Amino acid sequence: MVTIRSLVLFASIVALGCAPATLHAQSPARPAADAPARSDRALVFVLTTGLDAQTMSSVFRHARTAAEQQRLSEVVVLVYGRGVQAFDGTISARPAQLTELIRSAMAAGVRVRLCASALVHMGVDRDRLDPQPTEIVPNAIATLVDYVARDAAIVRY
Repeated sequence: MVTIRSLVLFASIVALGCAPATLHAQSPARPAADAPARSDRALVFVLTTGLDAQTMSSVFRHARTAAEQQRLSEVVVLVYGRGVQAFDGTISARPAQLTELIRSAMAAGVRVRLCASALVHMGVDRDRLDPQPTEIVPNAIATLVDYVARDAAIVRY
């Protein structure tokens, strides 16, 4: 089933010149030999949804796939609002596979940036983050504005 989110993600990736691997009949980890050169643009996935297993899992799967293409200067998951719950190691309702998906995305080169303000607002202790993000930024909105000013493509979940 095709969703609006899937269409937005596909449109963002195509706009960056990075069609999904299945369109190139190639391995997801390597671009095709005739693929365009690496882009100077960043792709930012914004996660604000809390404890929605499907959405949270999709963000990190999609970001990992984008990073594996090695066509962008940077692939980021920017997390704020209720999205910080994905990293709260004390929440038993968190899907078991979510931590592994986050680690897998980070291993593929995805930068995960959490909002310090959201951590405080949601009562998430930095010492209990699991896994640890790449970076904790003071304010996710200021970070998002910086990415937009640098012409990054933004996909919101």
